[in-house]
Amino acid sequence: MKAYVSVNITKGWDTWNEMAEDLNSEMVSVAGMQFIYKGCDMDEKKVHMILEFESMEKGGEWLTRPDILQKRIDAGADVESTVIIPLKD
Repeated sequence: MKAYVSVNITKGWDTWNEMAEDLNSEMVSVAGMQFIYKGCDMDEKKVHMILEFESMEKGGEWLTRPDILQKRIDAGADVESTVIIPLKD
């Protein structure tokens, strides 16, 4: 399953993207998720992603795991602003 995901960020693209790259291998192996696309608005205040999920439930559990949630917050993600829209192929 694929989904469009967006989140507001407060520390700019480079900080958020570094966190995403650091977590990428665990995201794939543990959560069954992978980036198809990730980028940000020109003002670097919102990240836009297309993700492929093994299962939405498994991906959601990983994204809200306390240690992962803290890493996202530390990288400037406003986790309350996260929007996940499932996409139909």
